[in-house]
Amino acid sequence: MGESSNLNSWKNLLATTENYSVPHKHLVQLIIKLGILQVKLIIFLLVIVFNLLFLFLNLSHYDYMDMNEIILVSGSTIIQPDDRQEKILIEKLIVVINNALTPLSLRLVQVDDEYDDQNSYIVLLSDRRPSNFLRDAFGLTQTEFTLFHLWVNAICSSENDEILKCEAFSIASDLLLKGKKVDEEHLLQQFVSNKWLAMDNERATIRLDTRGIAELQNYFSSRADELKLEKCVICGKFIVVKNRAVFCRMCGSFSHRQCGLKLVS
Repeated sequence: MGESSNLNSWKNLLATTENYSVPHKHLVQLIIKLGILQVKLIIFLLVIVFNLLFLFLNLSHYDYMDMNEIILVSGSTIIQPDDRQEKILIEKLIVVINNALTPLSLRLVQVDDEYDDQNSYIVLLSDRRPSNFLRDAFGLTQTEFTLFHLWVNAICSSENDEILKCEAFSIASDLLLKGKKVDEEHLLQQFVSNKWLAMDNERATIRLDTRGIAELQNYFSSRADELKLEKCVICGKFIVVKNRAVFCRMCGSFSHRQCGLKLVS
């Protein structure tokens, strides 16, 4: 009986995911607001929405119960997807939402955190953005826009895939010497807040964050040779964290560590 109930709950959850509706729209709005959302959080939200829908749709059957009994009964319908089911849900969700977003030239993509094997994220990308979309989206001056790309280039060219905060400010000082005005501290905090850059306060280092890596793929494509970036042979995206990449001596190709782990898991 329990297995049958779980199977039905799973089928209903999958059906809810495949049917584009108000919850999907709210999810897109949330991703737009935050810029990036953890996959595990999205799964959690899906399960919460599903169980709330189940509860409200069946309240008429609970008229004769008190609140404790309702919670007990509804609790028995809660489903916790396993890893395989989570993968199916996210794939279905991305397809359904992307179909709705196509007229807007927007799309969701799932990206892995190159610094963390345990987490993956959903990022909303626009295929209509011009090359200077950062400047337009965040109201950057041309100097700030230039400084950000200098930081990106320095990070990608470094041996450890990161730079010291003092190095970043030194790059900004070079611009000041050329008569360019820029508030490097404010700019850095802005990109950290928007999850383009990540900062380790204890070590005083700066690196690209997961959202930044996802959004900058076109930029990397135009400067791959200059930055000595390799493409992952599995997912086709550029590898930024080179010291965690997997190199195949047989074929001479590179892959993300996470992509390799998915193949063998």
